[in-house]
Amino acid sequence: MKKPQDMVVKSNTLIEASYSLTVQEIRLLDIALADLATYDECEKDLLTMHEFVHIRADEYAKIYDVDMKTAYTALREASENLFTRYFTYSVQSEKFPTHQEHRKARWVWNIAYVEGQGLVKLAFTPDLIKLAGKLKGDFSRYHLKQKAPLTSVYAHRLYEMMMQWRKSKIVPSVSYNELRHRFDIDDKEYKRMDNFKSRALDPAIKQINEHTDITVSYEQYKEGRKVAGFIFKFKFKKSVKPIIKDVNKTASDIKPTDDSPKPTPQKIPAMSDKQRNTFSNKLLNNFDFIRDYSAQTIGKSREELLLWVEQGLAVDQQRQEWGKYLLMSGYEFPDRMKN
Repeated sequence: MKKPQDMVVKSNTLIEASYSLTVQEIRLLDIALADLATYDECEKDLLTMHEFVHIRADEYAKIYDVDMKTAYTALREASENLFTRYFTYSVQSEKFPTHQEHRKARWVWNIAYVEGQGLVKLAFTPDLIKLAGKLKGDFSRYHLKQKAPLTSVYAHRLYEMMMQWRKSKIVPSVSYNELRHRFDIDDKEYKRMDNFKSRALDPAIKQINEHTDITVSYEQYKEGRKVAGFIFKFKFKKSVKPIIKDVNKTASDIKPTDDSPKPTPQKIPAMSDKQRNTFSNKLLNNFDFIRDYSAQTIGKSREELLLWVEQGLAVDQQRQEWGKYLLMSGYEFPDRMKN
């Protein structure tokens, strides 16, 4: 079984798509899409194989902090329901370039639940493979673990929308109708603005602010006397540095820090060719590294990025700058440096 991954990558087209899913179905997809993000572009051509993604109940239980009975039930029901679900998205028409083409596609084309093993197997549709898992182009990324505590579908959708704008940290304008569309709220539901805010928007923001790595606020804008839409602003919360194993730092030395890269307390020695190759792949699967170096990574192929990272790890100054991410990716100092 593949080691569970933490980075979910979706195209902005998919984030903006209209669909109706339960929280359990969203969670199941997040785990599966995190797995998809670990594969090279050439490998994604093979992803319609019917046993490609395996998701286990113990993995689900650990990520979402539920008991095994709940995990078994969630996997079985979510996979069954997901087989009938579809999403609606828009692309520019190839034949009529000035027009939008509205498409419907299913998430998966084949599912299996192994009874007694708590194992689900999913096969993605070609449409979904095109719209997820890629590390270049118009794609947004987020940590699976950051969205995991959310129990509101609206909170899940809103958090993903914030991740589309993680560079500017401002969502400049989202119309009221567009937000209802993304939340998949029926025209008959929450007709009044105060009901929409109290039942959908405000509880979603409260969950995000309490349980994720960002804090969100919003302002309203009007057309005439009616609220026409919203402007969202968010910021990342300051985190606390983890205690690094076998490094001479005490708890009193640990201070809040932002997401910018910091040098590690101990220098990382020169790496062998094999180490550079191994950790190049690990760094490119590390969400924080991809986020903090998005200017250097977006638009490049996996092969180009591997070469760039391997060359960087051969340079002492660059290796020390990336030390934080190396430690996050499992690097351990040689025994001679631990004594």
